[in-house]
Amino acid sequence: MPSTGILPGLTVDDADQFESALQSFIDSRELPLYKMMAYHLGWMDQNGEPERSALQDRSHGHLVLAASKAAGGDNASAMPYAIAAELVHNFMLVHEDVQNANTERNHRPTIWWSWGPAQAINAGDGIHAMARISIFEQRNADGPASDPRQISMAIETLDNATLKVCEGEYLDISFQERANVGVEEIFSVARKHGALFGATARLGGIAAAADSSVLDALTRYGTATGTARSLNIDLKALWPDSDSERDDVQRGRLQSKKKSLATAHAIENGTPTTRRRLGEIFMKRVLDPADIDEITSILDETGSKSFAENHVAALTEEAISALEPTGFPTRHKTTLAEAARLIVSSA
Repeated sequence: MPSTGILPGLTVDDADQFESALQSFIDSRELPLYKMMAYHLGWMDQNGEPERSALQDRSHGHLVLAASKAAGGDNASAMPYAIAAELVHNFMLVHEDVQNANTERNHRPTIWWSWGPAQAINAGDGIHAMARISIFEQRNADGPASDPRQISMAIETLDNATLKVCEGEYLDISFQERANVGVEEIFSVARKHGALFGATARLGGIAAAADSSVLDALTRYGTATGTARSLNIDLKALWPDSDSERDDVQRGRLQSKKKSLATAHAIENGTPTTRRRLGEIFMKRVLDPADIDEITSILDETGSKSFAENHVAALTEEAISALEPTGFPTRHKTTLAEAARLIVSSA
């Protein structure tokens, strides 16, 4: 199945190779559990029949391939790591849908809405296990990719990032019942959410057997990109580019009192009246659309939207600057810079 949303630095053939490899990896197992995974990933309908769903973001898998190319690697060595990164991202989405009671993703019912939360948890845990198995498949590769030390480093990279994202989700949920959440606390959560992109870029370097300085630079690049993307998701939830681009998943999180960089800035810098009104709104059990509209109005008055936008832009430039010491050819630095901008802007 052809893929879409190709990151700069990759060809259509690269993206199609990745999509085929990802699908073949899931299709290699026959229990209906794996058909649920295939449904979530966009290849089957709820009856297990082939169906191409709405276009899906594959930026995690694609970034592994792009980073590997920049570091001198090839698709064959990077593909198992690309599959692993993409699957961990989707494991998190499946669990996020359960914990936030999202009934729809990618314009289709979520796994838990179709099969129930218990089976969705099974599917999510299975996707996570499949991600780790993909990395272990490097044992069958030729050359440096099969080095047990490289495989161990990749597993550690992925698991550390997964744990950081879980920490971020824990903090995010705990902040829902607090009105007074500060800017630095929001940054802390966003950096944890950005950790998976940091691991993703690092995996590309590991696949290419890059040295530690390059791996560290790629981690900084990916983490800054992922942090900027996380903050920009919050911005677009509050201020979608248009009604047609409104993300109902993120809008639902706002109604559950999710805090953002913009709201934290307004709470820290607003007038006593502004802070009191925001506190009153966030003390409600669940917000309604009128509450969210009032919040966005307050944030416009306090300049908080501009504050958040400036930090997203600064983090994007931080990601691009992290590439300078890598020694990558200019063309690869350019395409990775373009990839960072696309990942952030398409949040």
